[in-house]
Amino acid sequence: MDLTTFRQIVDRSPPAIMACQENLQHLYDYVGLEHGSSYTRSAVSNALYARIRDCFTSGHAEVWRACQSLRTDLIREHTLLNAPLDPYFEVLEHLRDAVRTDDNSRTTIEGDWDTAVRTAFDHVQIQSWGSENRRMTYAREFMVAEAARALRDAGYSILFEPGKLGFGPESETALVANIEQLVSSMGGVNVARRIFADISKDFDPEQQRYHIVRRISATGEGQPQVPWGYLLQLAAKHIQGRKPYITTDAHWHKLRAFAQAYAAVINVQPYAPTFYGTMDAVDLVPYLQEMALYDTLFRIPQMRPSDVVKIARGMLGWFDLSEPTKGGWSVNQVLEVIGYLLSPSLDARGPIFITETEIRRGCPDTPSNVVAKILDDVLSHPCTGANKNFSLPTDAPTSAQKSSGQDFFLRPLIRSSGRQFILLDRSVCAPACLEALLTQLRADMKDLDEKIGLSIEDFLKSEFTSHGICSKGGDYDSGGKHGECDLALETDETIIFAEIKKKPLTRKAKAGSDAHILLDLAGSLLAAQAQAGWHEVRLRKDGHLHLESKGAISCIDLNEREVERVAVTLLDFGSFQDRILLKQFLEGTLNATFTPSDANLKKGFQRINEALAEIREQLIELRSGGSDVRQPFFHCWFLSVPQLLVLLDNVTDSAGFRQALWSCRHVATGSSDLYFDLSYMKRLRKETTAPIN
Repeated sequence: MDLTTFRQIVDRSPPAIMACQENLQHLYDYVGLEHGSSYTRSAVSNALYARIRDCFTSGHAEVWRACQSLRTDLIREHTLLNAPLDPYFEVLEHLRDAVRTDDNSRTTIEGDWDTAVRTAFDHVQIQSWGSENRRMTYAREFMVAEAARALRDAGYSILFEPGKLGFGPESETALVANIEQLVSSMGGVNVARRIFADISKDFDPEQQRYHIVRRISATGEGQPQVPWGYLLQLAAKHIQGRKPYITTDAHWHKLRAFAQAYAAVINVQPYAPTFYGTMDAVDLVPYLQEMALYDTLFRIPQMRPSDVVKIARGMLGWFDLSEPTKGGWSVNQVLEVIGYLLSPSLDARGPIFITETEIRRGCPDTPSNVVAKILDDVLSHPCTGANKNFSLPTDAPTSAQKSSGQDFFLRPLIRSSGRQFILLDRSVCAPACLEALLTQLRADMKDLDEKIGLSIEDFLKSEFTSHGICSKGGDYDSGGKHGECDLALETDETIIFAEIKKKPLTRKAKAGSDAHILLDLAGSLLAAQAQAGWHEVRLRKDGHLHLESKGAISCIDLNEREVERVAVTLLDFGSFQDRILLKQFLEGTLNATFTPSDANLKKGFQRINEALAEIREQLIELRSGGSDVRQPFFHCWFLSVPQLLVLLDNVTDSAGFRQALWSCRHVATGSSDLYFDLSYMKRLRKETTAPIN
């Protein structure tokens, strides 16, 4: 069914039910209801809905999806071509509502569209819903179409086809070139200053981060967001810009408007809550792509600056940090420079200019020539700058162009004139300090990543101990099967299993590559949850686990306690660590098998399917054991080491850690951001307990 055919069916003649002239007895005759002592319009309404459903012998869920797609096309035609919305909009909505089903199967549509549409047209006459709430209910569709119209009116061709809205040939390239020209004419540093001036209101001094999150609305007030992340990447690319600079408010507002419209047409921003219902694996994959591109466009990756050196020392705990490397510097010396760059003495929102002389003065234990080496070889981008092969949000490394995509996140400093360096922002550049150090160390140590994974376990155990939390871990055997438990924490009510994986989110995944998103999640989330899942299965089956570590044995007894399972990564995965997504992902893939289109990825996808098979097997065993599995993955988490450190703030024992974790366990703000949720709930508690004057 296409929109043109749908319109033709509706336009063919007025609704036949109008001949009944609101007479209930005539309406009963029209829909084939038996006459009785009373007559109701609801009975007529139900009969019409039943008739619509009966028009299709199969594929009701696909009919629902088709109506949804037609509704989107209708809004786009109305916005871009001034085509009328009525009566078509409401007919589509009634038809879609009539075939709504809990069965999400994708069976082929078999049936009579013509009769179904005409019957839905009849139903509108019986029970019209009006038009006043359309923009509120379908804010995303209207906002995206209006952004496309604004860009078309500005001279950029828009491609509009059934089920598709995008840019015409060369149009996106021209638009991005214009956005980059606007950034360059302002100068990247000035653009960055504007960005941080605008987002400073969202800075959290305790977490030392900007809460740049999804701003959804259940009441239709969602608006297109400014793509701060994308603009900051372009600011880093054009850091020096083109003089003389144009820094007027009008120029900045023009840049913001074009970037905002561009991001809106890419159409990855949610305007309303997405935590209701479920989705299957077919719907899940494009949803994951949307989340990745949303993060690239709108979010700004950050880390608490005060945690960087601590994490670096923790992940390299096995290494002699004072030993000189082949580069002529030691890790301790690099960390001294990083510590100075991220120190509270340089606390400011936005770009900071720092000279080599100032850095030398702030790092008295590191020789001047070594400071110069660290700045040039480890922490600063080359003289050519950052992000030189980045323009589109989807740009990423390829086999032919390995340097394609953004690389600003790999090093914290950008060179300015002379021996001066630019730190765009302490919190924003903090993760790059770790990336830069690890990149240099990998060149000397082939097994670095494996050793880091083991060291992170010890680091987290030490962190938990410093907060009064006893952690356990080690090898065990159960029912002839061997298991390895990284971390287990106990409270009176709960046992928390944490499995640590170092796998990062790659540039290809961040650019929206569905295959690489799945591979990255498999190497982190799925692998860790599958491992932790066996701990739960065996603990519930045996009632205990005996963990052996370094010759010592510790015991965990179930004692009717609940179990939580936490997958831990070294660095943040952005929106992919949202608990709602975790639920959707694990439930949606329960019966799925993934196959790559690229044969080179076959082994990686085999690991995905093996992990999913393990999780399915675990669920079967938990069901057979009588466990409550109505929401089988509600007790699962996907956290990073930086998130755990924030969770541990002000925690003094295991009960306090559970309380911190539980503070956002039952909360769905729609932000897809644990940092924001923790801050939000903390603020609510303060407001609730504040004394009334």
